[in-house]
Amino acid sequence: MMTKNNCTLVLAAALIAAAVPAPAHAQVQTTAPIIVKQPKHKFEKFKGSVLSATGVAIMLQSVDNDKLVRTFQYSPKMQDKMRQIIDQGGYQYGDKVTIVTEPGSDVAVNIKGKPSKSQ
Repeated sequence: MMTKNNCTLVLAAALIAAAVPAPAHAQVQTTAPIIVKQPKHKFEKFKGSVLSATGVAIMLQSVDNDKLVRTFQYSPKMQDKMRQIIDQGGYQYGDKVTIVTEPGSDVAVNIKGKPSKSQ
């Protein structure tokens, strides 16, 4: 038979057990990762004829629009290439080139076109 003290202890233990939450078991679900295909990086191209070319920048007049003139600085990688081209005579007025840039940028990532023979 339970005494009054034993009943109180059992009741207190039951209340404490009810108040302490039981540990939750996390559900782990393993599935294959979702692979997102990255869009291909696109560059802008500007075709023009050389107005001026220095070791710092190149200025071109558009082939399509005579009133459009753009100046491009060189990326660090292009600066080394331009030094070599300038040492061999560089681009001259009227040379046809294509400048490759990041979209919305005026920094030349690559220059396509051969410099004319220096005189």
